[in-house]
Amino acid sequence: MEDRVLFSRRNFIKGSAILGSLAVVGGFWRGLDSGVFSTSKGPAYAAWENSFEGVEGLVDAAILAANAHNAQPWLFKLGDSSIDIKADTDRNLGAVDPYSREMYISLGCALENLTIAAKAKGFSPKITYFPNKQDSWHIATIDLATMAPLPSALYDAIPKRHMNRGPYDKTRPISPEIIQTLSYLNTDSSDVKLSFFNTQQDKLKIGQAMIEATQALISDKEQINVDSKWMRKSWQDIQKYKDGITTDAQGLPTLTRIIAKMLPPMSQEQNNEFWLNTLKDKHVGTAAAFGFIAVPDLTNDLQVVKAGQLWERLHLWATSKGLGMQIMNQLSERRDRELSLNLTPQFGDKLREILKTSEWHSIIQFRMGYPTIEALPSPRRPVKDVIDSSI
Repeated sequence: MEDRVLFSRRNFIKGSAILGSLAVVGGFWRGLDSGVFSTSKGPAYAAWENSFEGVEGLVDAAILAANAHNAQPWLFKLGDSSIDIKADTDRNLGAVDPYSREMYISLGCALENLTIAAKAKGFSPKITYFPNKQDSWHIATIDLATMAPLPSALYDAIPKRHMNRGPYDKTRPISPEIIQTLSYLNTDSSDVKLSFFNTQQDKLKIGQAMIEATQALISDKEQINVDSKWMRKSWQDIQKYKDGITTDAQGLPTLTRIIAKMLPPMSQEQNNEFWLNTLKDKHVGTAAAFGFIAVPDLTNDLQVVKAGQLWERLHLWATSKGLGMQIMNQLSERRDRELSLNLTPQFGDKLREILKTSEWHSIIQFRMGYPTIEALPSPRRPVKDVIDSSI
C-alpha cells in the first residue's frame, strides 16, 4: 500500500543549488502548474473539511480512510436507515494486488471509519458482512438505529489521520505501554493477528527484507508500472481526478518538496533510485518499531476486511497520541506476485520466517515512530462521486 516517491535525490541536490535559476527560466511557472502554492487546497481536498449531516456524514468519514495507492476503491448506497459498501473494481491495482487483498483492506478501513463516525453521530451500526453471497464485491450492509451520540478520540482523529512517510525520531523509542494498548485494539484475534517487532535485531532483519522486496518489485516491470497510473504530478490532475499519489503526501521537508514540484518530471529509473534510497535511509532506517497484521486464511475475504478495520483503528489511535505510522507492503505484494505466477516463494518464506509460523500470513506490514515532519493529506473524491444507486 505504500505510495511511491516521484523523483530523484540526486536531482534534489542539484535543484537546491539552482533554485533561483529555476524561477527565472520557468521553474516558477512549473511550480504554479504543480501546485507549489496550492498545497492541500482546492476541491480535491474539500472532503477533509466537510461536515455532512445524517448518513452522508458517515460516508464523508468513510472516504477519509487509508487505502492502497490512494485508489479509493469504494462505492456506497444510501438507504433511509442503512448504508451498503461495495468495491469499485475499476480501481484495482493489477499486478501489485493480484488477489485484491489490498482492495479489501482499503474497504475494511472505510468500514471502520464509517462505524466509528456512526456512533459519534448518534447511530448504532450493525454490520452484515458480505450480505449477497453471489457478489463478493458487496462488502457490507450497515443498518443504523438511533442511539445517544458516543464521542471518541478515534472519531476526532479521522480528519487528522494521514500516512506519515517522513523520517521518524530515532531518539524516541515506542514504550511497552503503547505496544500493549495497540494490542488491545485487536478485538478479532481469532481472525486477525497483530505482532510488533522493536528489538534492533528484528528491525535490521525486517528492514533488510523490505529493501530486498522493494528491489524485486522495481525489477518487475508490470508491478512498478502500476504506479504510473496513479501518479498525479500536476495541480490540475489532482483537482481533476481527486485521487492517486502526490508529491505533497511523501513526507518531504518543505524546501525539498517545493524543489521536487518545480523540477521537470524524472525518469522511472530516477524515481526508483530515489524510492530505494529513501526506504533505506528514512523509512526502515528510522523506524522505532515494525508491526505486522496477519490472517490465518489468505483466501478468506472477511478476514482481510477485518484486518483493514484493525489497521484503521490502530492508525486513528496512533494519530490521537501523536505517533506516525506508514504501511510498507512490499513483502506481501511480492509474496502475492510469487503466488500468482507460481514462482519460488522467496518473500513468502521471509514473511513466515519473520512471524515464526506458517499458520498465519501477513497482509499488512507497517512502521511506526514519532514523526519529525508533519504529514499532509491526500486528495479525496467527494461524497457525491462515490454514491452508486445501482448497488
